[in-house]
Amino acid sequence: MAYYWYQSDPQLYQLEVTAMRKYFPSFSINQLQDGSGRLYWRGKVQPAGKGGMVWDIMLIYKNTHPHAEEGEYGGSVQILPLSPRLKDIAQKTMPLMEKAYGSYENAAAHGFGLGLPHIYRSNFGRDEEYFICTADPKYFKAGQNRSTTAASALSWACKWILLCEMWLNGEIDDDVALEGNY
Repeated sequence: MAYYWYQSDPQLYQLEVTAMRKYFPSFSINQLQDGSGRLYWRGKVQPAGKGGMVWDIMLIYKNTHPHAEEGEYGGSVQILPLSPRLKDIAQKTMPLMEKAYGSYENAAAHGFGLGLPHIYRSNFGRDEEYFICTADPKYFKAGQNRSTTAASALSWACKWILLCEMWLNGEIDDDVALEGNY
């Protein structure tokens, strides 16, 4: 019996690889060297186009892929920006959010509890990192006629990045940054 999802469901693995190579051909797939057996894609995106930031991104499959735990953020694929690092951006924006909303509690109540909209924190190795919350698990799909989870998650992450950059540049206000269905 195979332990990892990509061993027990090689067809799903092949669908994942096919979709990523079709939609994000610059990304490459590897295995984490932490003994977990988890696979990840890594590559760079520039959703805002020329003049926008280049984001170095890891898409990390959870061992439960393609299933997500109930109430789990982002589904079974975690989106971890390596550069720029969300934790660094959030630490700069959090004081601004506290000032704008009068307190940490008010900022959190408005969706800015970590300083940026639609992010969550989780342990990654020995460090706590901030991940992009891309979508409700019901949006993650697998099948021959649909996007697979890594490609879907990265598409949603690109939307989040574009809105985040616009928000950081003052081009959109807090309400617009928060209302997107990631």
